[in-house]
Amino acid sequence: MTGSAFVTVVDERMSAPNTGEPEAEMFQLAAHLGLDVAGFHTFADIETFNRLQQECWNAARASLDRGLPVFAKELDLGNETSLVYGYNDTGYFTHSWHAGTGHEGYDDVIPWTMLGRNYCPCFSCRTRALEGSWSRDDVFTGKQEEGGFISMHWVSPITPSDDLTALRAAIKFSVEFAKLGTYEWGGRIYYNGIAAYDQWIGALRNNTILAFYMGYYADIMHESRRYARLFLSEASVRFGGALANDLARMAEHYKNMEEEFRLLNNMFPWSQPHTPIDDPDRRQEAVKLLSRIRELEVEGIRMIEKLEETTRQHSAVHAPN
Repeated sequence: MTGSAFVTVVDERMSAPNTGEPEAEMFQLAAHLGLDVAGFHTFADIETFNRLQQECWNAARASLDRGLPVFAKELDLGNETSLVYGYNDTGYFTHSWHAGTGHEGYDDVIPWTMLGRNYCPCFSCRTRALEGSWSRDDVFTGKQEEGGFISMHWVSPITPSDDLTALRAAIKFSVEFAKLGTYEWGGRIYYNGIAAYDQWIGALRNNTILAFYMGYYADIMHESRRYARLFLSEASVRFGGALANDLARMAEHYKNMEEEFRLLNNMFPWSQPHTPIDDPDRRQEAVKLLSRIRELEVEGIRMIEKLEETTRQHSAVHAPN
């Protein structure tokens, strides 16, 4: 319902998965699910940055005291989202995929002034940060004294929308965002929709994408199209008439896309080395797979556009007298 399962985004260097997506817009769409997602998701100069750190600190504590969820990016891990589950007098306690791997010190407090600074408290990350042995490519690449990226949200329950209203909002967002093509965010150029596939295929042909990011993108795209198929299958049984038929056909289409991405993911399973893909035959096979997926994406976008019209007709037919 947030449209995220239909989004395809890559950056100009094919090295920044999980960034550049229209998260603020998707958080707004979560309101149709009964979730009021409030907070900040913005780049800020140093004065504004410090003020937002303080505002987030106050808001997060108030939300946690009420038993409400809080989550953040750029808090403990660069370009990643973490759950904030508690606090003490000095800072936050978080949980993320990194925390679950048993890193010593992962559950130590993160000073609240570290929001936006990627301060993982585990022993391994602290050691590498102090030694300067790990160069991170985080969202904000400027000097810390210039400011940074603040992203923290807190969630309250609200009344959800009816199914048709929620579906129409998700479709409208997907159609509009797919037309964007290219855009700038956080000092990078991003490619969306069909343009994303062209960028990805070009990077394979030029051998400019590392195997690690090839596997990363393949993994998250397979996951997203799987959820697109599940979403469309569930939606097809909630509605009747032409709308249900269109949704069922789309579910089958996205099942095909999911399968193609599964094949690509099998070629580059998690996790690949941070090295070029030296095997030209492997790259060529990946180009063929992505080219087929690109054509499926073209048809998928066309089907979404048609679905937008079908929902309008469905709304008119089922409108109350």
